[in-house]
Amino acid sequence: MDDVVRIDIMPMTALKVGVPFNVQNITEAVVKMADDTSLTNAKLYTDSLLSLNLGSDELTDAEMGEGVSHRVTEKRDMAGIVRTHTLQIPVELGFQAVRNKQKALQQTDFHIVLTTYDDSRYLAYALPNTCQFTIDDQMGQTVQMTAKAVVQSMSGFVRILAS
Repeated sequence: MDDVVRIDIMPMTALKVGVPFNVQNITEAVVKMADDTSLTNAKLYTDSLLSLNLGSDELTDAEMGEGVSHRVTEKRDMAGIVRTHTLQIPVELGFQAVRNKQKALQQTDFHIVLTTYDDSRYLAYALPNTCQFTIDDQMGQTVQMTAKAVVQSMSGFVRILAS
């Protein structure tokens, strides 16, 4: 997770993935915006439920801090091995923007798109009705917030191929 510079939480309806969600062990796939255009930071921001990055940027809602973590656990199911992706993101700036978007994130199925320093993108390709979003918000003299997104998938992170 050290190479991740941007995280976009995208509604399922905003992305088109070239492989069905129930295919197991996808390692890479073509992913486009719903209107068949390429994924760009501007397009991701326009359609995202929440965008975060390192450093300030007008194409994100909030700034993430150091210590982003991702954990994958596996469980054998009748459909095969189901992976639970748990992404924890310390929020550095933009606390109110995250609070304002919390309700929409809790009521919508979403995918997670990670962008790395070299502009590679990866997708946590969620199964329908498996998405959870919560925030741990501590208020006082110093505000601390951690956003937590959880999705279940039939695959690990899927490398997004340029279309």
